[in-house]
Amino acid sequence: MLTQPFVVLKASMRLIFRAGYLRRKVMLAVAALALFWLLLSSVQQPPCIDPEFGLVRNTTSESRYAIATFLTGGNKKSLNAKDLDSNPYNIATRVLAYQLLHAEETRCNASVDFVVLVTSNVPKHTRDQLTADGAVVVEAKDIPLSWWVSTGVTRWKDQFLKLRLFEMTQYDRVLFIDADTLIRGKLDEIFNELEVQNPAQTLFQRTRRTDEAPLPAQYMFAARSDNQLTGERRHPFPPLNAEVFSAGFWIAAPSQELFDYFLSILKHYRRFDPHTMEQSLLNYAFRRDGPMPWREMHYKWSATWPNTGDVEGHVVTLHEKFWKTGPKDLRKLWREQKGNMQRYFSKHGN
Repeated sequence: MLTQPFVVLKASMRLIFRAGYLRRKVMLAVAALALFWLLLSSVQQPPCIDPEFGLVRNTTSESRYAIATFLTGGNKKSLNAKDLDSNPYNIATRVLAYQLLHAEETRCNASVDFVVLVTSNVPKHTRDQLTADGAVVVEAKDIPLSWWVSTGVTRWKDQFLKLRLFEMTQYDRVLFIDADTLIRGKLDEIFNELEVQNPAQTLFQRTRRTDEAPLPAQYMFAARSDNQLTGERRHPFPPLNAEVFSAGFWIAAPSQELFDYFLSILKHYRRFDPHTMEQSLLNYAFRRDGPMPWREMHYKWSATWPNTGDVEGHVVTLHEKFWKTGPKDLRKLWREQKGNMQRYFSKHGN
């Protein structure tokens, strides 16, 4: 016969064992639920597609166009009035203004605006001078960047401000060209190209990220392959197409939906290579195998690493820092246009 203390001990052990057993069952159940939730959340549900979201108009005779470039004030937070007067990019911007708005052989239709997007530290004197030259000067608002978006390039943060052009929905199409561009023909005729007039349908059947902002149902974005990847200065003419385009020459239909999409890309760690800044972001957004592949404009419109073949082939824009590099004959052409600009604006009191 069991003694009373032994009976009590046995009952206590049974309760402890039962409590431990129940605790293990609860823990296993919680673990199973957590695993199920993780598996469920890892399955990407296809995003809802709205066929009316972000539609783009075909261009008409009433459409508004702009050719835009970008001017930064450099590293300093504030500048004196005339600090940029001798800055080569400011001079190049004024050469563009002269060529696009005033030079008889290259000036655009008067209805096409020349927009100069500037950073906040570009002095009022410089802005007023560009306005007097005929440009529409717009200060770009800052764009918040994630901690991982950085590079060793001077004023790298400023380069992402070019994305603000996609918010300029008062224009039906905007052509962006870097300031270090020499114009050799009627650039506004690019707005007559079918690739520019007609929007493309977003290819929703292609793989896309569900952690990014929704894509518009239509878009219009075209550019030129970068000759850096096909021989640099020794590239053939006609040039070869490449997977990557140069962000120094592109044309788009401004779209708030696209701008929001770009901002969502910036939130994800190394979704693109930050070393080449906005060029890498745009090449990711409009990658050839993605849902919004970029369109290839005819090679006559632009050349990076320009050479004699591009000149003889009558390429309309040549992208190079001609004040310090490039073939001698092309540097001479740029100096001639710089001199023409200075004489013209001096004559007109600018």
